[in-house]
Amino acid sequence: MGWTIRLKENNIFIGELGMRLSIPKYNKAEIHYSLVPVYWKKGYAAEAVKEIICYGMKRLGLHRIEAGVQTQNIRSIQLLEKVGMKREGIHREILPIQGEWKDNYSYAILSNDMD
Repeated sequence: MGWTIRLKENNIFIGELGMRLSIPKYNKAEIHYSLVPVYWKKGYAAEAVKEIICYGMKRLGLHRIEAGVQTQNIRSIQLLEKVGMKREGIHREILPIQGEWKDNYSYAILSNDMD
């Protein structure tokens, strides 16, 4: 599933977010998001990520929602922690970025974390 992120007042596109569901047995999903850089640091990404987490937990009845973030992406790390996700581990050299292998933190939030 995927959605665009648009400003309420004028419907201008500012980014995207998505959710990839697992097989039903695992009752989880992975989310991703990105914003056009001029809209960074304005709270839009946090608002969108909170909404997609609520949608997954409340509307879809998921048990777990996961996200990955490159270990040097401080803003995204702060965003995930701000919305209540917990760092669970690291995947070493999993992301090919600009010709180099980069590490990735894994984050998750559980349905009972939201109670």
